[in-house]
Amino acid sequence: MESPSRYMYVLCMAVALICFPTTVVVSQDFKDFNVLFIAVDDLNDWVGYLGGHPQGYTPNIDTLAKEGVAFTHAYCPAPVCGPSRTALMYGIFPHRSGSYGHDEIYNARKIIGDAQLPLNLVFQNSGYYTAGCGKIFHYPEKRGWDEYRRQIGGVAAKTKNNLGKGIQLGFGVLDTDNDSDTGDGRLADWAIEQLQRRHEKPFFIAIGLHKPHLPWDAPKKYFDRLDLKTIQLPEVPEDDLEDLPEAGKLFARAKVGFSRVDDHQAIAEVDGAWEKLVRAYLATSTFADANVGRVLDALKASDYSANTIVVLWGDHGWHLGEKQHWRKMSLWERGTRTPFIIKAPGAMANGKRINVPVSLQDIYPTLVNLCELEVEQKLDGNSLVPLLMNPESDWDKPVVISHGPGNFAVRKGSWRLIHYADGSEELYNVETDPGEFSNLANHPDFQSTRTELQEHLPRNWRYIMGKRFKNFENAFAKPQQ
Repeated sequence: MESPSRYMYVLCMAVALICFPTTVVVSQDFKDFNVLFIAVDDLNDWVGYLGGHPQGYTPNIDTLAKEGVAFTHAYCPAPVCGPSRTALMYGIFPHRSGSYGHDEIYNARKIIGDAQLPLNLVFQNSGYYTAGCGKIFHYPEKRGWDEYRRQIGGVAAKTKNNLGKGIQLGFGVLDTDNDSDTGDGRLADWAIEQLQRRHEKPFFIAIGLHKPHLPWDAPKKYFDRLDLKTIQLPEVPEDDLEDLPEAGKLFARAKVGFSRVDDHQAIAEVDGAWEKLVRAYLATSTFADANVGRVLDALKASDYSANTIVVLWGDHGWHLGEKQHWRKMSLWERGTRTPFIIKAPGAMANGKRINVPVSLQDIYPTLVNLCELEVEQKLDGNSLVPLLMNPESDWDKPVVISHGPGNFAVRKGSWRLIHYADGSEELYNVETDPGEFSNLANHPDFQSTRTELQEHLPRNWRYIMGKRFKNFENAFAKPQQ
């Protein structure tokens, strides 16, 4: 963990107060920063400020991106909910913890020692009031909460949509125009009530929205916004997989770690199914954005807006046909890129876009740094405070992403290297080839780049195989040392 002194951050705040006295008004109740921590499940880069899809409509997240520091190339530690959240909340890379998938063997309380404290517990131990609702951890973590509600059921009836045999992605229209009739709407209500309270201590309030996780259910108004006839599908060349190694083709055509179902073939064979699914994902993403907006409005209306750090993140990306793949569980751009915004009082980079690659793994050390928390354990990742202080800071740190033992991606600069457990690789210039259509791994002009990125690949990792991963045993490997 890199941890520059908080003094420099406070100094920047002081400069902001002197130069822009109307910009920041610090609460007189206590000097500590509060934290509003917003997680959105399965939200990829189909949000307005990232431009992942031209019909993505997320005005509230976009407003936060304009007010705070918008990290435009943020990546998950792993492209699956469980290991990504475990890495973020415990401050440890998936390849070091051995958390790779959704199986009880990957439960953080079983594979990570009690000495590695979760983020919320560090805040609680530092004198913060800690409250959470919804999906923050994937596996239950009871430590570190003064109040916590995992789910609050909704009451809206759902119209289910069955697209045909073989299509295992579901969606439905909720028969209400009142977001508070839904489960996520009630989570937002709970968080709003927390923000309306009188707090005697600084707080860490976390809300984990479930949508746009499957099934893609949202109130009717979010579906009605999108005319099915105008839905734009992702660009997916028919020959897109031809330059991939066999391991890449396996990851494209199967839910590695779950099943061998070829979602894309089943969807492509049903007329109109692809369009309906894209609309459903866009609708539930806008629904999630509306709940984010309600919580942010409550913060602005509270006594705490001036000294509260807001952190918004999605836990990984999501494919909707790109690379002829659906769902998460890939090491490509669409499966790993996600929204990530920090709005910190007085941060000199507020209102700026940071385009260098960063990781969700950086959230824990950044908050520890900002809030000056006492932490004795090792934290993976980097404090992003230098970028919050100066968006022009030199930053060439690699982002490492893992999916199961031995499979890694490295994002650095404009490049992505994917290294599979069998030794095969893919190399893309994401800046010139954002769809990752041209695998340059064997191109003679880019071997020095490939070699440089290989230097950042982990040389050692824990080999823990859950039941689902054993169906793909040849897609994983033990470390060679």
